[in-house]
Amino acid sequence: MGKPGTVIVGFGNPFCGDDGVGPAVARQVHAALGSDDSASLLELSTSTLELVEQLAGYRRAVIIDALVDEEAPIGSVRPIELTGGPAAPGLGFHTAGLGPAVALARAVGMDVPEEITVFGIVIREPRVFTECLSEELSARLPEIVGAIREAEAVKWEGLRQDA
Repeated sequence: MGKPGTVIVGFGNPFCGDDGVGPAVARQVHAALGSDDSASLLELSTSTLELVEQLAGYRRAVIIDALVDEEAPIGSVRPIELTGGPAAPGLGFHTAGLGPAVALARAVGMDVPEEITVFGIVIREPRVFTECLSEELSARLPEIVGAIREAEAVKWEGLRQDA
């Protein structure tokens, strides 16, 4: 049996405090879809090129990651536009942003999703080594999950009908 059409990716390091918000939120968003196997769940804390490699074979991806912003309220959900243009010469494994990495993957013929949605969850710079999210961010998890579910509701309803 092949991969479902959609993958939900929690990106971030769960051992660096609030940087682990991506995987924490992705688990809850995936669970909210129910057990109909209409979407896969991936939790990654590797390079963006590894992330793009893991997206191969899916039609659609929803990526949830921490976004450091010292001024916006912690837990704010921000849709992030994927930009990158053509793959840049000299692009390396540790220098590629997500947009250029997707462009590079497409340039070499990888089967990456045409539709990639990225949500950034505002955090402060993680300064602790812990597997726990801060109390402030933990308290906002239901609101964060709700905001992402609302933003993706129409697309996910289509998932259930396609499954």
